[in-house]
Formats: sequence, C-alpha cells, structure tokens
Amino acid sequence: MRRTLRSMGLGAVWLTALVASAAAQTPQPRQVAAPASDILSGLVRLPDPASTPIVSRAAIVPLVFTRAADATWAAQVELPIDRAGDVALALLSPDAGAWTLHVARGSTAAIERRVATVGDDMPGWVIARYDVKSTTASRWTLQVKAPNSPRPPSSGWLLARTASDLELAAHVTTHRLLAGEPIGLVARLSDESARVDRVHVVIETADQTSTLSMHDDGEHADGASADGVFGAWIEPSTPGDVRARVECTGTTSDGAAFLRTAQLTFPVLEPALAIAGRATARIADEGRLRIEMRALPLSARANFHVSAEVWGRSNDGARVPVCWLSRQVQPARRDGLWILPLELDLRWLDATQAHAPLELRQVRVQDPDTETVLEFVEQLALDAPALPSPAPGGGSITSEMLTGGTALTLPSPAHSALGVQPKPRVPSLMLVHGYCSGGSIWPAADFTQPKTVFLDPNQNRTHNQFALLMYQTALSAGIRSFGVVAHSQGGAASLHLLTYYHSPLDFSVGARRIQSVATPYQGTPLASLGSFACGVNNDMTPAGSATWLAGIPSWARAEVYFWTTANSGSACQFLTDFFLTNPEDGTVEQFRGQLVGGNGMGHVTGWCHTTGMTNPANYTDHARNLAMDAAAAR
Repeated sequence: MRRTLRSMGLGAVWLTALVASAAAQTPQPRQVAAPASDILSGLVRLPDPASTPIVSRAAIVPLVFTRAADATWAAQVELPIDRAGDVALALLSPDAGAWTLHVARGSTAAIERRVATVGDDMPGWVIARYDVKSTTASRWTLQVKAPNSPRPPSSGWLLARTASDLELAAHVTTHRLLAGEPIGLVARLSDESARVDRVHVVIETADQTSTLSMHDDGEHADGASADGVFGAWIEPSTPGDVRARVECTGTTSDGAAFLRTAQLTFPVLEPALAIAGRATARIADEGRLRIEMRALPLSARANFHVSAEVWGRSNDGARVPVCWLSRQVQPARRDGLWILPLELDLRWLDATQAHAPLELRQVRVQDPDTETVLEFVEQLALDAPALPSPAPGGGSITSEMLTGGTALTLPSPAHSALGVQPKPRVPSLMLVHGYCSGGSIWPAADFTQPKTVFLDPNQNRTHNQFALLMYQTALSAGIRSFGVVAHSQGGAASLHLLTYYHSPLDFSVGARRIQSVATPYQGTPLASLGSFACGVNNDMTPAGSATWLAGIPSWARAEVYFWTTANSGSACQFLTDFFLTNPEDGTVEQFRGQLVGGNGMGHVTGWCHTTGMTNPANYTDHARNLAMDAAAAR
C-alpha cells in the first residue's frame, strides 16, 4: 500500500489532512476486500458454531452457605469421583483464603492446601487449591466452612477435576443472538458409551435466573433424537449478557458416577434491522461500483459492520467468487430505510475473469463491537448496470484493491484559528498492553525511541473500541506513522485497526508492522467464565473470537508476527489448571494463540501471561523485546 500511495502522490496529502483533522477522533473506515481464495478457504465465512465449543473436564459448583450450629457458615457439596487417581479441588472467591475445605466422606488421603491470588484477570479474588493424591473412585461429601460473621460469605465456587479425561462440550447454535428470538444451547459428552442421567442449564441474566432441562429428542436444537446431543431453547426477552452453566451427571462405562460443568457467556442484542428487497448498484466512477443494500430500521442503532461475498459468472457460465467486501458503516436514511453501502473495485472482475450478472452471498450485518450477527441473508440479487467485460489476460491484485483508496476522502488541510502550524508529526513504535491492564507493562529500557506508550488502565474494551483508542493515541501523540508491539488483547486490537480503518499504522516503515505476544486470537475459555475483572468480553471467548476472525482477511493477517508462551512445568496459576489445556501461559493456550495466515515466531516456555504467576510475565522477556524493537516498523 505504501508503494501504491507513493506512486499516486497521495501519502503527503493524507498526512497533511491528518494534521488538520486531529480534532476528528474517529478514523475513516476502509472498504475492505479479500480475494476469492479467502472465500473458498472459508477464512472470511462465519464458522460453524459447533466448531468453537467450550470444552470442560471440570465441575463448577456454586457454594450456598447456611448458618451452622457453631455460628460459622457452611456449604455442603456432593461430588462424584469418577476415576482413581489425583483429584484437584479449589475454592474460588474474594474470601476463599479464610475458608476451609473438609472431606466429610470419601477420602483418607493426604490433602495439600495452597492459597494464592488469582492475578490480574480477577484482582481481589483468591483461590484456595487442594490437591488430593491417589484416591479411589467414589462419592465424596465436601464441606466448606467460613468464619462467623453477621452476614453470609461472599459468593464463591467449588472447582473439581478428577483424573478422568471425560469432557463435556457445549455451544450456542446460532450467531444471531437477538432478544425475542429463540437461541439453542447444546451439549454432548466425549464418551458416547457413558450413560447420561440428567443434563440441565442454569441461565443467568441481569433480571432473572432460571433452570432448563436439556433434551435429546430432536426438538430442542439438539439434532436427531437419541444421538447423544442434548439441547434446550432459550428466548431472552431483553438485551444483555447471558451466562449459561451446563451441568451433566451420569455414569461412565466403568460404572462410576460423574459430574461435568461447562460455562458459556454470550451477549444478546436487540433486533436492529431487516434487509429489504434486492440490492442495487451504480457506477460510482470509472473504476468502482457502489453497491447499496436497503434495510428496515428496527432500532435507533447507528453503526454496523456490513460484509458480503460478490459472485459472478465464468466464461462457461458457472458461478464463481469475485471477492469479499466488508466495511464499518454509519447508514444514511432514504425513504424511511437505511442504506448499507459497499464498493467494488471493478479490477476484481479482471483479476477473476468474472462476468455479470453479479449477486451477493453470505450477506451479514454485525454489531461492530461484539460482532454479533444482527441480520444474515444467504443470497441477495444485485441489480447492476452494464459492466465492462474483463480485460483479456486478467489482472493482478493490488494493495489498493484490498484496502480501498486512502487519501481520497480525508478532510482538506486547514490552519488553526491562531494561524499556528501544528508541530511536525513523527514516526513511532506504539507499545500496547492488553485487557484490563493496570498500566504500562513493557520495560522501558527494552525499546528505543521514537516510541509511544498506549495506556488505558483497568478497562474492558471490545476490539473495535480498543482499536479506536489506539488511533486517538496516535493523533494525540503527534504520530505520523507507527508500528505496534502488543501484549494479549492489544495484538487483536492492532489487527482490527489495520483491517477496518485508515490510520498512521498504514504508513509504518520497517520489517514488522504488528508484533504480538500471547494474544488469544482464538479466544480463551477464561473469558467464558463471566468473572473477568473488568467484565465479560465477547471478543475473547472462543466463539466470539472465531466470529471476529471471520472478518479478518489474509492480507491483514500476513502483517502480524506473533509469539506464544507457556510455563516451564509448574502451572502458571492454580485456577487455569481447571479450564485450560496444556501448554498454556495462565490465560492463553498455545493452540488458541495461533493466527491462521499470520507469521508464527515460535513458542517459548518459562513464561506466564502476567505478573503474580509461577514464571515471569512474558512481556518481561528482554531478549525477545530487544529483537522486536530492532525489527519493528515505525
């Protein structure tokens, strides 16, 4: 893109306009495009919801305390141990350090107790972990005791994991998570020979808690009857976050009782629009086709993320993909309808040798923040004027076709009211933290000037909100161009900014535009617990991250260089052992830290995700930091 801009003489125009428009805190959205290969590979298509389940080997039991005879508070839990071997138990609560756990019935083995704070993801929370060695399969009765106090203890959980590898997988069946519409929840065990006695789901919303039985009858979003898949329909009446705790009990093929729990968290939004009729197109200029979809407004919402595949016909008449288009949109109103625009660079027809008539497929309108699908149409007719035939011999795909024009629509240069010219803008390296970070994390001595530290402490931002704040930081710091070194969610937010918005990130010069450490590109199960310190973040659940990734084309992914890390043998944190699959760094599993199409730089052991864990925080690896600094674009 830099070469294209320079050849067009537009780089300086864009930079001058940027200086004049520093007060405009919202970047201009791109007309994003992806080649037909991204469609055919499925890279930019919504994933099958069944491909991103929450998978659990643990039991998660809420603790309900009652006043005991000795004036203390006590909670009792019946826990089946389904395989002989080691058992891990944990109490999770802000007060867990003052609680004690007793096995009233079931084990005579020695119990090791360790207490630690959970860490940055859940500040103030404490985990008291109990490891029991070499037990037998049986039923245990556990008692949790809390000290005498006038009020009941704070809410808390008992976590349990046995030596069995039996897993419970659960997922939501649709991407359309809208209030007033049915949403299916399904679950299944990894061992089809196990006998299931009961499956139910506890649904928690802001205004109520309810329990629903799950059925394997072919009528509850569960597929075929008696196929081992259990389902339930929910129909939230109001928007908001939903927590769904699926619990499954039964007997293994060896005759041992088991309990498994899987926790899902997902947003439910209000219906916003309904696509109406056919799409239309007109020639915007000699090189672009403006496509307009009309939608009936159902809410006052003003921002959408609109995507569609464009299909044409080959010389032999077969339907062929031309390209994928995507854009962040603030729709205009016309005749009482919203107009959702996309623009097609007509050189895509040359590149694919595709002919009219054109049609749109996989049309989706999403919430820019949660990426929840608000509307989906499988196929949409496109009324278009006569188009030129593809140029003989085809054409190459240019960066301008992928990223849209850059300088053509930015504001004209202007002087300040006092006639004072702004100070010159400079290149920089932006050092970016992650979700809910308490402040600056990167060791200052590891990175050379020019550099800028992004700071948004103790906040929960969606990838879109995070990206917009990065843009604002660049404007405020007087940055002409920048590359990124990012930790955790900061890597995903940087990729989001590069994909969807024009910004100084486009103009960075150097080997690596975006470098990230321990970014959960494919999410983390911890985000689905619903107890993250700064609140639920749908972009980082396994399902939410997969939906977000379906909007990131191959050209943007190729700009990312990423590392994953893990502990050196001792779990990074007592809590994550219950929910993550090794290798992991206390927050991100190695396999979920992979970005398909990105540049994997390797996996390094001996590092954890953040401070307060068993190994040093991975962002303090001085050798890697120095290497990233040397290779960083600015």
